Amino acid sequence: MNTRRWMWALILVAFIGSMMCAAYAQDPDAAAPDAPAKKMSLWDMLKQGGWAMWPLGLCSFFLITMVVINFRQVNRKKMMPPELVAQLKASAASDDVAGLWNSAQANECLFTRGLIAGVRHFNPEDPAASKTRMEDGISEVVGRMESQHSFWINFLSLVAAISPMIGLLGTVSGMIGAFQKIGSGGMGKPELLAADIGEALITTATGLVIAIPAMFFYFLFRNMLNRILSDSEEAYSDILDDLTGSGFSAFVAEEEEFAEEDGAE
Repeated sequence: MNTRRWMWALILVAFIGSMMCAAYAQDPDAAAPDAPAKKMSLWDMLKQGGWAMWPLGLCSFFLITMVVINFRQVNRKKMMPPELVAQLKASAASDDVAGLWNSAQANECLFTRGLIAGVRHFNPEDPAASKTRMEDGISEVVGRMESQHSFWINFLSLVAAISPMIGLLGTVSGMIGAFQKIGSGGMGKPELLAADIGEALITTATGLVIAIPAMFFYFLFRNMLNRILSDSEEAYSDILDDLTGSGFSAFVAEEEEFAEEDGAE
């Protein structure tokens, strides 16, 4: 599963790079039919894009960094390993509170941190009465952990919002320069306007190329985190029901015991 995640991450990063290259590959001399094709270097693109390309470049690197960080953190196997959850459920079903506690302490992750906070309020003399306090303890810790993970995910939303604004600012800057040259007598010399027009077009395209994948990754990681938290909530409910004897399995066990007593009589 981790290999697949990294493969998708590399594919999407390569896609971002290809889109940026396509956005940059605007040859101002292509309109001349007899002029030889001129390849623009990265430095030429940066110069034609103007000052706005520098903050946009920082946004692109920041985007890739946040994608890698979130792929490492918002991970089901890291936040609630299936084997560990199954082991904890088995301990709760057999009323092995000590085994459940030791397993949770030995394997630190989001799921076990919440579970430990809840089990601290477990009262073996009155398990059913302690369920509410256990749920409150779990909810408090899980809510705090959700905020910590959302902190990094929200940076993707920040990049998605800022990049188009920087690109638009670069566009306005380029258009201002173009109009200034037109006002100073450059109307009959389009070559004087090419740099400013190129700045306006390249910065807009670059801002959108960065913002679109940033928004995609934001919703991707947000949905992944919500799904993991929803599944962990369901697992917590099963464990607490078994520990406190308030779940459906305990009800079935009582009914079977009552039926056996009736049969014996």
